[in-house]
Amino acid sequence: MIVGGGIAGASAAYEMARAGADVVLAEREPQPGYHTTGRSAATYLESYGNAAIRAITGASRNFFDNPPDGFSDTAILTPRGCLIVATERDVAALDEELNDPASAGLLTAVTQAEALEMSPILRPEAVARGHYDASAEDIDVDALLQGFLRGFRAAGGNVVTDAQVMALDRSGEAWKVQTRAGNISAGIVVNAAGAWADQMAIMAGAAPIQLLPKRRTAVTIDPGEPAADWPMTGDIAETWYFRPEGGALLISPADETLSPPCDAQPDEMDVATVADRIERATRLKIARLLSSRAGLRCFVEDKTPVVGFAGDIEGFFWLAGQGGYGIQTSPAMGRIAAALAAGDELPADVAANGLSADDLSPRRITS
Repeated sequence: MIVGGGIAGASAAYEMARAGADVVLAEREPQPGYHTTGRSAATYLESYGNAAIRAITGASRNFFDNPPDGFSDTAILTPRGCLIVATERDVAALDEELNDPASAGLLTAVTQAEALEMSPILRPEAVARGHYDASAEDIDVDALLQGFLRGFRAAGGNVVTDAQVMALDRSGEAWKVQTRAGNISAGIVVNAAGAWADQMAIMAGAAPIQLLPKRRTAVTIDPGEPAADWPMTGDIAETWYFRPEGGALLISPADETLSPPCDAQPDEMDVATVADRIERATRLKIARLLSSRAGLRCFVEDKTPVVGFAGDIEGFFWLAGQGGYGIQTSPAMGRIAAALAAGDELPADVAANGLSADDLSPRRITS
């Protein structure tokens, strides 16, 4: 039984069912992907995150470029590019990223003039220099999620919605799970409950991983001019970013505000903050918002996902802490979860990127 129908649970369910496991995917909401998955900035960015995240992101690339036959009727990725700029005050941080060996082959230094040509809405005073990642692409999150769910069902998997977990009890070799949609029995419970993952662990009698849900806000505006070809653009200090979304422009203050698990909603102060920051960095004048949303990005202290069996209770498997990287890592993360839950080694291509099961294990936190 997988608890949580976001991108993490859906990708794991897809891989586990295709490997022959009997899997039920239980989602607390009326439809999968309601919370953070459906509110993502939807960008594939190989230069984003720590070493573990980059290893998993890199191992996901082939799936995105070459999904299985019938997975999706449309391309999952669309070229976008990502431009990060720095003021004179922050160029040292920019150079540090450019000189990081992990960024070799990914980031290209750009001048002020080049940055202003790429993102013509920027104010010159907001840009001293920048770097550009040509590998960045837009992700069609709905196509990706629905592809996983469709493939899961085709492999015999069962999706149960409105199935909030009320109680978990380990009896003999199986879990007895009480949900609002009925009772489910399973040998293994996979905890892909997102912001509620620690609550799920405590309910099961497992030690929590001290998960930190952090709210991030995004709003969309009318840019007032054609913006479809602009790259995703942000500042090196991570205080704002924007990217085209349909015919609109998505803008965010890149906020990380601690939050209890909830149906996250935009805070008025965060909306005002991003409007101010974007107006300072660009020529945009924000008169009205087209839409607004917020989601919870969930981290543990080292910002590396937690994947593997709990060390303190039998048959309880963690799949949590993907932070802001869950969409772009989901193809490889699903394979990782399926392998480790079956007692196998990490997929060879993931291990070849320098990642080990110990790097992901919940025991690094709970032991």
